Amino acid sequence: MVDDEQADELKRLLHDISFVKSVEEELVNADASTYNKIKELLDSAKVKELFKYINDPVEWQREIRKEWDSNN
Repeated sequence: MVDDEQADELKRLLHDISFVKSVEEELVNADASTYNKIKELLDSAKVKELFKYINDPVEWQREIRKEWDSNN
């Protein structure tokens, strides 16, 4: 995702290219209620400290991958 300034610069560059006939824009508006739901879920997960038992995340992921490999 790019900010407005980067998007404007990209549009200017594309308009200067002779074979580019038009530039379409797609506006993405996140639904506020969806955003709030996700934010609430993330905030509640922080409080629960879901992964506090993991001392070494890299080693933890390695062990998980070993389990996946042994199940195939």
